[in-house]
Amino acid sequence: MIQVECPECGERFEVESNVLFLLNRFYCSVCDVMLEVIEEEPLVLDVVDEEFLEDDDVDEDDDWGVE
Repeated sequence: MIQVECPECGERFEVESNVLFLLNRFYCSVCDVMLEVIEEEPLVLDVVDEEFLEDDDVDEDDDWGVE
């Protein structure tokens, strides 16, 4: 287990070392925000803006200009 610090809440928590690879996402065990590994050496985590992950914002009728 490796201790990491959540960039959102500032708390330290432990994660398995096998989840700390580039672009992997996991949740902070303290504040439950989604985090992403954006750099491996040195380890840098960033908060994922979950608004962009929701498919609800996609308009199914939008044909993107294709006629």
